[in-house]
Amino acid sequence: MKLTICTCSSRTLIDRSEVIKVASAAQKAGMEVTLLSDLCELCENKADEVHDIAGTTIVACHPRAVKSLMAFAGEDDVKSFNLRSQSAEEVLKALGVEPVEISSEDSDVWMKSMENMPKKLGEDAWYPAIDKDVCAECGKCLEFCPFGVYEMVEERVRVVHPHHCKNNCPACARTCPASAIIFPKYDRSPINGGEEKQENAIRLDTKELYAQTLREKLALRKSLLKR
Repeated sequence: MKLTICTCSSRTLIDRSEVIKVASAAQKAGMEVTLLSDLCELCENKADEVHDIAGTTIVACHPRAVKSLMAFAGEDDVKSFNLRSQSAEEVLKALGVEPVEISSEDSDVWMKSMENMPKKLGEDAWYPAIDKDVCAECGKCLEFCPFGVYEMVEERVRVVHPHHCKNNCPACARTCPASAIIFPKYDRSPINGGEEKQENAIRLDTKELYAQTLREKLALRKSLLKR
C-alpha cells in the first residue's frame, strides 16, 4: 500500500509532529510513504505526479477539499484521510495501523525532510476548487470574480485560471449560495472544505468589494508597466 502525506509546507495547517507519527507507523507497517510539499500546488499546475498520487491513499486536509482539488486536476477517484482536524491516532486507526514508538533519529529524519521542502510564504498555491456534487451552476462566482479565475465551459462553471486568484481572498466563496466553492488553505469551515459551520454569515457589499479588487488589479498592472 502506498501512502501520500501532504505537509502543507508553506502554512501551519497540518501539525508536523502528527505527520511524523503517521509516516513512521505506516512505514513500519510496510507501507511506502511519500511526503509532499503542497498538494494544492501540484493540482493547480496539473502536474504529472497527480495521476500517481491518485493511485495512493492520501493523508491531507478535509476529504471534500482533497476530492475537489484532485477532480480539478482530472482525477475523480481518490481515497483520503483528514490529518488537519483529526489526530494521528485517529488517522492510523482508520488505516488499520497501530501507533509505534518513534526514535529521536527517525523523528529527525522526517523533520529534516519537511524542513527542506520549499516554502512560498504569501505566494503559495491559493485558488478555488469547486465541489461539483453541490454546485448549482448559478454562475454567481463567475459574475463576481474580477480576476478572470472562472469561465463557463460547456454550460458548467470551471476554474480555468487558478493562478489569477488573489492570495488569501475567499470572497467568491461567500457569494456562493450552495457553499460549493472551497479554498483548502482557508482557516474556517465550510470554506476550507470542512463540515463544521465555523464561518459566520458575512454580509458582503459585493459592488464595493468588486470595485476594491478591481482597483488593486489596475494598480498592480500599472506597477508592472513601470518596470
